[in-house]
Amino acid sequence: MTASKIIFTGNHVLVRERGGWEYVERKSATEAVAVVAIVDDAEVILVEQYRRAVHAYVIDFPAGLVEELSREETAKNELKEEAGYTCEKLEVIATGPSSPGITSEILTIYRARDVRKVGEGGGVDGEKIQVHLVPLGDVRRWLRQKQDKAVMIDLKVAMYFSAADRQHFST
Repeated sequence: MTASKIIFTGNHVLVRERGGWEYVERKSATEAVAVVAIVDDAEVILVEQYRRAVHAYVIDFPAGLVEELSREETAKNELKEEAGYTCEKLEVIATGPSSPGITSEILTIYRARDVRKVGEGGGVDGEKIQVHLVPLGDVRRWLRQKQDKAVMIDLKVAMYFSAADRQHFST
């Protein structure tokens, strides 16, 4: 593989070039995690947060960057910090590039098992994350209502529930 070179250094990201292609890499992490957590096989935990890059509120699964902890520890930590829940077990749903045309980030999506509430959530360091418990049978309608209010839906969420519709929300 051809080595990359840094062509710009920002406060939080690097712009690199490899083989004539420019891409972005975070300074603090090259991996991220997201957690699909369903409470009592009835409600999915979704979070809503303002995202500056798209200048909009976005609905997503609890998620975060893998920095100092392992992937699994990061996933459990993000579930607790963002949503106020913990889990006994994590299962990998998928691992792969999040947006390979622009970033080197690798994302692992987990399914949390034996989920239980342990706090309020809301994030850390002023993140102001709103936690939503959405009934599985109502999630598609709820997401459409959010979109109607100019809230963006992260594609991980949209694709998960599109696939789940075909499998009748199998857990």
